[in-house]
Amino acid sequence: MTTTRLADQLTFAMDVAAEAIRAVGPEHIEIVTLTRGRICVQPVDLNEGEQIARTLGCDLPLDHRMFVPGHTLWTGVVDGLEVQVRSVLRQMVIR
Repeated sequence: MTTTRLADQLTFAMDVAAEAIRAVGPEHIEIVTLTRGRICVQPVDLNEGEQIARTLGCDLPLDHRMFVPGHTLWTGVVDGLEVQVRSVLRQMVIR
């Protein structure tokens, strides 16, 4: 892969991340990590993570219960990139 192509992919990922931040409000975002194919978002307040994830179209939860503290990672695809949003550990409803 050429250097120009790699730079184009990274620039695209940065543009998608910038639009995601604008969509939820930059005051709600603490950390954004990105690669050419993935964007990871950590809210200032992890309690807002699920709401932010849903705003971005991320509706697939992955619960990490063995970490201390536990957390849920919400995932989805935005403009062809995997997007992950960290949140507090969700409370599962058992029926």
